[in-house]
Amino acid sequence: MAVLKYRHIRFKKAPSGRNEEIEELIGKVRGVSKVSVDMEKKEISVEYDLLMCCEEAVEHWMEKNGFVLDDSFLERFKRGWIHYTEENERDALQSEGHSCCDLDSIEKKK
Repeated sequence: MAVLKYRHIRFKKAPSGRNEEIEELIGKVRGVSKVSVDMEKKEISVEYDLLMCCEEAVEHWMEKNGFVLDDSFLERFKRGWIHYTEENERDALQSEGHSCCDLDSIEKKK
């Protein structure tokens, strides 16, 4: 089972190199299946499997390899919200379908 996510990560500055080279390198991040770099829009579009990767890991790779992420309030807020929701979604997927609000499961345990 794969849980695919499609994200657009904005940056202020990119390392030197051709788009194809950068796309190939980001594509090597575990779980990443598609990458597209748009230097004009200063944006990376990425598709990844949430069970193997998360946006935060892609951002970390970007920063480690010379990208400077867009640090405007809106972009920082958006990234923080995505990190929060992805963490919650991963936790829910790893809990084998049991959640705190699954009343049937709670009643069966009584």
